[in-house]
Amino acid sequence: MKEALVERLKEEIRYEFSREGPPEGFPKFPDIPAGRYREEGFFDLEMKHLWTKVWLYANRQEELPEPGSYQLWDYLHTPVVIVRDEEGLLHAFYNTTPSGKYYVEPHDDSGLYGERVFEEGYETKQRFQTQDEFPRRSLSDGVLKDPDTGQVYDLKGQPLSPTTGGDSLRELRCEVWDGWVFINQDLNAEPLLEWMHPLPEQMEMFQGEKLRLINKRRTIIPCNWKVTVEAFQEVYHFKHIHQKAGVSGLDQRGATMGVLPNGHSRMITPLSKRAAEMSGMEDQLDWSKDIMRALSSTQVSEVPVPGMEDIETVNGMTRCTSTAFSAFPNLVTPVAATGLPFLLAWPIDVRTTLFEWVTFCTDWGDGPSPVTDEAWQMRLNGFDSVMEEDTRNMAPMQKSLDSPGLVGMPTSYQERRIWNCAEQVDRMIGPEKIREDLRVPQLLGPYIDRSSS
Repeated sequence: MKEALVERLKEEIRYEFSREGPPEGFPKFPDIPAGRYREEGFFDLEMKHLWTKVWLYANRQEELPEPGSYQLWDYLHTPVVIVRDEEGLLHAFYNTTPSGKYYVEPHDDSGLYGERVFEEGYETKQRFQTQDEFPRRSLSDGVLKDPDTGQVYDLKGQPLSPTTGGDSLRELRCEVWDGWVFINQDLNAEPLLEWMHPLPEQMEMFQGEKLRLINKRRTIIPCNWKVTVEAFQEVYHFKHIHQKAGVSGLDQRGATMGVLPNGHSRMITPLSKRAAEMSGMEDQLDWSKDIMRALSSTQVSEVPVPGMEDIETVNGMTRCTSTAFSAFPNLVTPVAATGLPFLLAWPIDVRTTLFEWVTFCTDWGDGPSPVTDEAWQMRLNGFDSVMEEDTRNMAPMQKSLDSPGLVGMPTSYQERRIWNCAEQVDRMIGPEKIREDLRVPQLLGPYIDRSSS
């Protein structure tokens, strides 16, 4: 992230602290129609026109280390197999044959998941799964095969016996951003890095190429996928959900929101005055100290913990604030100087979401995963507590949205990241396909930040 942008963000925080209302001329948002969260028809439009056209996180490139390596991806009722070819390129193919069988049979990975229960919050004791092992698999004989016809395909999806007939395998777009593999069903989609702009430039300080997957957790939440995503795109909940003994470590009044192209966004929230003082900062905008590292409870001894090494290129702003980025439609990442999680919301049906939080850390080398280390367990369990606080309200939110008495959801200037996503949903679907009472007007165009600095 360029220093000029950091200074601009600091000025924006000062402005947020000083303002007594929205900026002059900023549009007043109408309520977001509640039907967007509860109507099957709108959900069907999303599934057909949105999820089939966007770049979606799939896995890490180091999970496919050599030719013939593969990983399965099965979200959105769309089985996919991702393989690495002899030239080192990654390919993604639909993993279903014309008869509905698989080119690569899914694995019984149930033994890789441990069952946990959130310690508090849900009356029903909400369960979640945790995964610490991530097997790296290779194709038998380095080929894909149709079990019905016997047709064999190479790692580029081409039939090895063209004389017997058969087309190439149906391929998806598959591209990599800093080690993260993304796929897209739209063969005409713009390149991944262009779609993500300016996130790759602003997040390059985390050296994603050198990070590594260490843990994945997931749970089912009875709510629309947008409820899950939007819960991480506003700042008011910090004070009411993440406070301890009535005290919050962040000051939501100073949070600055960046509405970026294609529905992406950024949020920088300063520490509260009390937290800044306790941390030895001169004020809330003194970003000269590594506060987040100093306050971290993950170091339980003086011996460095593998995977928790400091990423020296991470700037002072990130170390002294709560910094988060969102990639439309379903990825949110609250970043830190030692790594970051991806929070991912996957729609199952109009009122059900698979929610995952996937942790990436610095590479620990060739040894066994350090995930069982006491320090790592403290870090992961601590983040579980945050996830419990965040997710406990999502099912009640959906109940409110399902109420016939709720026609729409109010949205303010400070929640413009949510509105930015809503506008992008409509652009992906096509406003003309959406019933008029379910559309949102396109209002944020003049406020989209398209620069890298």
